Amino acid sequence: MTIANEENTPSKTINVERNAGNIIIGDSPEYEISSAINELLKSLANQPFSFKKTKRRPSSETVVKIKHNNLKSKSHIIKQYLDHSSKVEEAYADIDSLIAFGKDTILQNLNDLYYLALDSIEVEYLTCEVDIIKIRENSEYILDFIIQKLKNTVFESKNTPSYKEHIELGVNVVVAHAFIECIIMENPTHDS
Repeated sequence: MTIANEENTPSKTINVERNAGNIIIGDSPEYEISSAINELLKSLANQPFSFKKTKRRPSSETVVKIKHNNLKSKSHIIKQYLDHSSKVEEAYADIDSLIAFGKDTILQNLNDLYYLALDSIEVEYLTCEVDIIKIRENSEYILDFIIQKLKNTVFESKNTPSYKEHIELGVNVVVAHAFIECIIMENPTHDS
């Protein structure tokens, strides 16, 4: 990529040798489009909440999924979800009233991000059973990948929530919900 002209002075011309997508100089058009996940996060942020330190435990089924996928180091997002689970369900009900198939759109996006993460660690899933050992070895990366991609979508959309804390907590509980509902990561009952 070249960013200077012949006199070695700054130029507004860029020469790109090879590219497989758009190169956008300035604001991306994505910043002008609203996102369904942002509507969900806004709905979550508007749910009444008061901080209470609770000792709510995950179901035995959730514990089995955590162990099966080796997600012990990500238990904090499961804890966040447990503290806010009823609010997540209410927010999904709200999103379906605002956006046709809003919940399904978000869950499909999360599932797509999971497969994108599997692609990035080169786990085959189309022609054979997934390599659960490789998933277990990369489980932290997979979850971090999904969380980061989801945050990118949130920040690059027109209808971004106002507060960073709402985004951080909201993305974590939405991803944890997708994990508990077997939208992302592997379901131990299918691997038995």
